[in-house]
Amino acid sequence: MKKIAIIGAEGFVGSALCRQAKDKFDLVKVTRSNYEICKNQKYDFVINTAMPSRRFWALNNPKKDVVETILKTAEIFYEWKYDKFIQISSISAGIQKDIPYGSHKRSAEVIVEKDENAMIVRLGALYGEGLTKSALFDLVNHNHIYVDIQSEYNYIDVDFAASWILNNLDLKGIKEIGARDTVSLLTLSKGIWENPTYEGKFEKIHTDLVECNMPSAKEVINYLKKIKR
Repeated sequence: MKKIAIIGAEGFVGSALCRQAKDKFDLVKVTRSNYEICKNQKYDFVINTAMPSRRFWALNNPKKDVVETILKTAEIFYEWKYDKFIQISSISAGIQKDIPYGSHKRSAEVIVEKDENAMIVRLGALYGEGLTKSALFDLVNHNHIYVDIQSEYNYIDVDFAASWILNNLDLKGIKEIGARDTVSLLTLSKGIWENPTYEGKFEKIHTDLVECNMPSAKEVINYLKKIKR
């Protein structure tokens, strides 16, 4: 059985990867508490999910985001022992390089690209078990939203994304995982929060380079119906 280390195992994406990997791999869940112990082992696969996933936080804390995104990726990439490295990144690295979140994600990717065998997975907007932040989370919980309500996202279930990653560990280069289309926050607000409060710029998280056989973003509506019950 292949040995896999999931760094950031308690996070949103890390937790989904752990759920999907638990019966398929010799799984090592890496958290802040056991990081130093785990780094001394050897792995078939190391998956780095530990980078921050908060655009608004990165905008207001760019220096801290450099440390958490770029420097920590460099530390893991150069110091850990593995046969293959998988970096969990964001579609923002390709389409939002004018903001700290996207530019820092891209800088971390450049480090990983030094290894031709590595895979970089750019994820789109996510939903599913364990969601605790994002504009969608704020919408559902009637929190103030910090983007324009017309903003569009290529929502994809986090467990679908995790399963895809684990089923394609042999791939190399940059792979983009997200819905094949988008849905707006305004559309999703119907029946959830009729008069949401919001401020901020319009953004559209989408790419035409997503892998084949991706679902529709509108499947997030079924998720919203379930959590409303």
